[in-house]
Amino acid sequence: MFRWHKALIVTRREYVTRIRTKAFWISTLAVPFLMVVFTVGPALLMARAGGEFHVGVLTADGELFAAALRNLEKLQQQREQDNLKLTLERLVPQGNPSSQREELKQQVLAKRFAAVVVVPETLEGEVRLEYLSTNVTAFRLMATVDRLFDRTIRELRLQRAGVGPEVQQKALAPVELVPLKVEKGGAEKKEAGASTFFTAYLLMFIVWFTVMMYGMQVMRGVLEEKSSRIVEVIVANLTPLELMFGKILGVGAVGLTQYAIWLVLAMHAALAGPIQALAGAAEVIANPLLMGSFLAFYVLGYFLYGSLYAAIGAAFSSEEEAQQIQNVAGWIMALPFVFMMVIMNDPDAPVAVAVSLVPFFAPMLFFLRMVLHTPPGWQIALCFALLLATTYWVVRLAAAVYRVGILSYGARPTLRQLWAWAKGR
Repeated sequence: MFRWHKALIVTRREYVTRIRTKAFWISTLAVPFLMVVFTVGPALLMARAGGEFHVGVLTADGELFAAALRNLEKLQQQREQDNLKLTLERLVPQGNPSSQREELKQQVLAKRFAAVVVVPETLEGEVRLEYLSTNVTAFRLMATVDRLFDRTIRELRLQRAGVGPEVQQKALAPVELVPLKVEKGGAEKKEAGASTFFTAYLLMFIVWFTVMMYGMQVMRGVLEEKSSRIVEVIVANLTPLELMFGKILGVGAVGLTQYAIWLVLAMHAALAGPIQALAGAAEVIANPLLMGSFLAFYVLGYFLYGSLYAAIGAAFSSEEEAQQIQNVAGWIMALPFVFMMVIMNDPDAPVAVAVSLVPFFAPMLFFLRMVLHTPPGWQIALCFALLLATTYWVVRLAAAVYRVGILSYGARPTLRQLWAWAKGR
């Protein structure tokens, strides 16, 4: 007979023991900080990355080079606060193009030029500029050069076609694409794509990271007690199932506590507004359906994987022995990231719907779909029904393995033995 009061004693012990450790508080504060650093930090650093770059322009067209200088001056006046400074030097083609190209490449290698732009003889039709540089990942510099010559060549084409300056200015005026999310009822909401992507990825990562982290903590806790033979004393007063559920509930409660702390920190950061990307997070926090689904996916996903990890810990005597099956569980948990961009591109595509309904992927992928675009009600109901049924089935199998494995020592069990334990043989 399962005694809940006994299981809750284990739950309380697991919770109190872990919540009082320095590691819990360090990870609770460090994880959100590191996530912001590694997601927002690179973008902020790239936006502030600058320097002075000298670029050579190999062209026989003096008019083109003069127009490029004028446009560069206008561009830098528009970006007075920009710390990326660009200077151009015209390089006139010589008699032997091959030898001149080799010489220019040597000058690029010698850092005389940050890059050399090779302009073709004709500007008709599709124009392909060659960008010779030792660094083709300097995206801000390349984007500036690309924008500069794109405008210059278009302007020169219009000028040579006899189009006046006023018409040129109108024709070359920039076009901005403003994303407006259409919500139920026809309401429109201006939404930044970067903010939506950041929020969706961050929340998906949090579910994946916490489910994996706390599932592995359950496994390690079981392995420690089993290898030290403490479990033999514990099961004298508890059944193996009471011990397993107590551990899973206790470690899961630690995860919920961590979520609550992160939620408070996220609300504070979103209200303070220091990071534009947190605007999307503030909307998710204010949405009861998304927040309720977030917690439900964590709880169900944690029980699904936590029970698997508990069974793995009970079946083996050391973490080294459990490594192979543990890696399989880790790979299954990592698969949702393979399908992430498919769902980001079209949340309602058949493949996106199919993979998001797979119970082992649903805590990450279906929630990702919900952040991007609320799925139909029948899909939400079907997703939770499948996830609940699978979690119940996996917990039962894991409990059967745990009941036998927790007191089994000696040789590493085979897959056939594990399956026999799961079937209660």
